Amino acid sequence: MRAAVSVLTFLLIASAGCGGGSGGGGGTVSAACANFAGAQAPAAGWVVARAGTGGGCSARVVEFVVTDVSDVYAGSFTVSFDPTKVSYAGASSTGSFLTSGGVQVSVQQSGAGSGTVTVGITRLGASTGVNVSGSQVLIRLTFAPVAAGTTGLTVGSAQLFGSQTPPQPKSGLTWSGGTFTVQ
Repeated sequence: MRAAVSVLTFLLIASAGCGGGSGGGGGTVSAACANFAGAQAPAAGWVVARAGTGGGCSARVVEFVVTDVSDVYAGSFTVSFDPTKVSYAGASSTGSFLTSGGVQVSVQQSGAGSGTVTVGITRLGASTGVNVSGSQVLIRLTFAPVAAGTTGLTVGSAQLFGSQTPPQPKSGLTWSGGTFTVQ
């Protein structure tokens, strides 16, 4: 078991200074519809947010996709947004390349109601990372509309980690967020 990576991911989330949780920000407006547009198209060495599949108008899925990066074992990042426009509803590893080979993953999250959410995902029990060829989903985040307007989804404190012991951050990556439009 790669306890070092799991502990590292937990420490990254804990350092954000937020309590744990499973999502669910403020109340949502049922008549509002949230749309999302990524700021950057996927490219080699990039981790970008894009409109995901599933969900709908009242539960917008945002996928973070990794393009052409070798030996990915874990990831951690913070997203910031205006909580008066959208609320964070949770994270999912469904469809994540980290589950390849039937490997279980752990997803941790904190700060759900604050407009800043820190998310971590790591493989469990595997000794190797995944070589990502093309663009593949790392994790899916779900947001719900709160009120009409626009808000950026900015990414900070972002790292992907390889399978070395101790875990080493991958260098030379670029992360990109996007924009929500709530109508």
